[in-house]
Amino acid sequence: MKKTINIFLFTLLVRCVMAQGAGELINTWADDIQWKHAHVGFSLHEVKSGKMMAGYNHDKCFVPASSLKLISSLTAWEVLGANYTYETILAYEGTLTDSVLTGNVYLIGSGDPSLGSKRFEEKLNFSELPNYLAGKIKAAGIKTITGNLFCDESIFDSFPISPSWQWNDLGSGYASGAWGININENEYEIWYNTQAEPGNAAEILTVTPDIPNLILQNEVTIDAENSGDNAYIFGGPYTFEKRIVGSIPKSKQAFRIKGSIPDPPHFLASAIHHQLTHLGISCGEAKVISTPTLHPPLTGIDTVSSMPLKDLVRAANHHSLNMYCEAFLKTLGLKSGSRGSGSEGIALIEKSLAEKGFDITPIHLEDGSGLSARNYVSPAILSGFLAQFVLKNSPATTTYLLPEAGSEGTVRRLLKNSAAKGHVWMKSGSLNKIMSYTGLIEAKNKEWYSFSIMVNGYTQSSSQARQAIEKLISDLYQKL
Repeated sequence: MKKTINIFLFTLLVRCVMAQGAGELINTWADDIQWKHAHVGFSLHEVKSGKMMAGYNHDKCFVPASSLKLISSLTAWEVLGANYTYETILAYEGTLTDSVLTGNVYLIGSGDPSLGSKRFEEKLNFSELPNYLAGKIKAAGIKTITGNLFCDESIFDSFPISPSWQWNDLGSGYASGAWGININENEYEIWYNTQAEPGNAAEILTVTPDIPNLILQNEVTIDAENSGDNAYIFGGPYTFEKRIVGSIPKSKQAFRIKGSIPDPPHFLASAIHHQLTHLGISCGEAKVISTPTLHPPLTGIDTVSSMPLKDLVRAANHHSLNMYCEAFLKTLGLKSGSRGSGSEGIALIEKSLAEKGFDITPIHLEDGSGLSARNYVSPAILSGFLAQFVLKNSPATTTYLLPEAGSEGTVRRLLKNSAAKGHVWMKSGSLNKIMSYTGLIEAKNKEWYSFSIMVNGYTQSSSQARQAIEKLISDLYQKL
């Protein structure tokens, strides 16, 4: 008994020393002159006990940027299940006689964010999907469709983006939003010739995929080499006339920027209709259903399934895919109602957090991706949420879903030369003068710790802020 008590006391003493060391480290770091004008927050949790080991402004509200993706994506993983798949259904209604369908063909969306994406080699990308679906219609014995081709996207509400996203983001690929039918991650690529001298106009070489009726008012100029992508595409959802302003760097290679497809469901409907014509199948019009409609009895033709949710969540967190997390949020909303919406998804997340024992006062959500600057959450909620997830679902599961610092995803360049490399998995987040990192540390004694670091309103450059946070994480690993 005495030996057991001594072991317990020794373990408790070690934990106290570690907590004190981590606390002193973050206090010194946060009080540094470089953060004089910034709002700094930190929280560290021990996974096995769920207790917070150190904190600094840990209960204050911060704009989390893409660290918020952890809450939306991991909640979706827990609620929907790791092996949940999105299923897009191809079907028809009416009578089929002598290869003539007296009726309509439907593509019924499930909100799959990966439909037609080139990210997953196992699945059909956009260059393959329309031809595949048209071929399935032909294989069903249909040569004439007297009605129309309908793409039904009504599973989600008809507003694909958050109302609080910034205007200068909406035309860019990372702000494409989530529809009931998505395609090619709702992005198109604009390729520029940037070989001219700085100050000259940047010439558009090609736009892919080709989007009917898209008009690009190009005002982009060439800047110095390595000056970065400073081009902005103005024009939100359903707007086919876009204005592109700003600059891109001089280069011998073609330079790419990404835009958001104005109306993905209609774009896919038109692409399938085009392939039907190519195959000699006559059809009425390509139309979109946006309002929930009671379908007549349908005959199935084919089902296009996504990768399991665990792989979609992994991709979303490794590559910070906003549209995926908006789709997850709306899919969560389906659990609360008959139609997926961001507001219903947010309500479910807040309810889930409350059921886990969190005080949800310091949290306000506007989206699932963190793109809105009106999102607020405390470091304690982020690191505490992650600690609970790890304890319930295992470190192995969590480290599969998060990128490893120094080698994967958006954090592949961090901690590359640190002893912490190979022991830290985390989600990064950034907006203008906002930076956050939330993740998991495997300590030298093989214990696990979750952390969240958030800085709002820093005044130094982004690279300087990032280096300072990187050093904190590296030093924290040495203390644990």
